[in-house]
Amino acid sequence: MFKRRPSEDNTSSWLTTYSDTVTLLLCFFVLLFASSTISEQKWRQIVESFTMRGFSPDPGYVESSEEIPLDPPEISPNDKLYTTIKDYIENHHLSSRVVLLKGENTVTLRFRDTILFDPDSTVLREDGKAILGNICDILKNSIDLIEMIHIEGHTAANPKGKPQFTNTFEFSTRRAVNVLKYALNEKNIDVKKLSAVGYGQYHPIGDNETEEGRSINRRVEIVVTSCDKMETG
Repeated sequence: MFKRRPSEDNTSSWLTTYSDTVTLLLCFFVLLFASSTISEQKWRQIVESFTMRGFSPDPGYVESSEEIPLDPPEISPNDKLYTTIKDYIENHHLSSRVVLLKGENTVTLRFRDTILFDPDSTVLREDGKAILGNICDILKNSIDLIEMIHIEGHTAANPKGKPQFTNTFEFSTRRAVNVLKYALNEKNIDVKKLSAVGYGQYHPIGDNETEEGRSINRRVEIVVTSCDKMETG
């Protein structure tokens, strides 16, 4: 029997595979060489291209999910003044005796009935001076935030006892002026930022037909008008 002679094609197949491998290696080294000689300008263009598409050339880059904090909003003079006075009132448990009201550019302190004065009297009480003094200190320390400090006196239609002043305008004005004098003489608040007025019985906030309503109407209010914006030195 004759042995079959292997064909020429089978014996040369490994040469084809080898030549393909050599060609691939050559291409690989050409690419390596090309990347090693790329210009700095070209590299920057490639980096910018990837960056614009949301990729990073840095393999260690991790995109943060945290938002970049923005500058906190500027606190208005009125808000700052209101917060300062509110903290004092709450810390000294005066909420039942001093009502704090906030307007668009005003802060109003409403002193109820006998906190500053005895009934039918225009003389400041000693314990009332202590409270008023602390409030004046706050206002003086915040004077750059303040445009004007209006002191308003109010009384009731039917005052108790035998009042010294039968004219309620005169009575309420005297109380307001005495508060102003204390702020000016004892606490040296700028006189240009102080004013006083008496409204008598004609701006009630309670019912003058009841004792409870009249008690609410007897009051002194300090209305602080804030500057539109912070003053800079």
